[in-house]
Amino acid sequence: MNSKNEIIIITGSAPNTLKDMTACHDIIGDRPRLYMAIGLDAVDKYALPIRYMATFHPVEIPAIHNRRAAINGNLDYEIISHESREDVNHCIGDWWKPSGSSALLGVQAALLLGYNRIILCGCPLTGKNEQNGSYENFRNGWIPRVREIDGRVRSMSGWTKELLGAPTQEWLDGSAMCDGWVKEYWND
Repeated sequence: MNSKNEIIIITGSAPNTLKDMTACHDIIGDRPRLYMAIGLDAVDKYALPIRYMATFHPVEIPAIHNRRAAINGNLDYEIISHESREDVNHCIGDWWKPSGSSALLGVQAALLLGYNRIILCGCPLTGKNEQNGSYENFRNGWIPRVREIDGRVRSMSGWTKELLGAPTQEWLDGSAMCDGWVKEYWND
């Protein structure tokens, strides 16, 4: 695995995604960055070019493509999933269980691809989805992974920000890996 210097911004579908992205861009300034959208409801939030799209629902790949095309977004992104299929570029296979939502799938993929500065936007794991399911149910997937994430992931909002901390200049520069963690979630 090669370590990549770019910042990767993983974008979810929460209502605050664009607000998070604006605040994130203010923090990272002109540093190189690329984007990974997670799931059907995130691919049409913005037309900035995405490099990756991660989903736990590969059956939705044609709909994802159509939504991306409808906003004149790029269509040359690489697809990440936990299932091996002809239309999946990167199969995670042994994904982290229990599920931490597509956001954690995206984090796992970004780490496997070699990224060391990962920022979540629109992935607060608060509230309910369109089917009235609670995003809080996915928190149990994140808690056991705090050590594996090892300070390489930060979040712009919500519970994931409480767990992982927000990106700072020191973190972006590599001088502060773990300054924002809420350590109550793991024991020595």
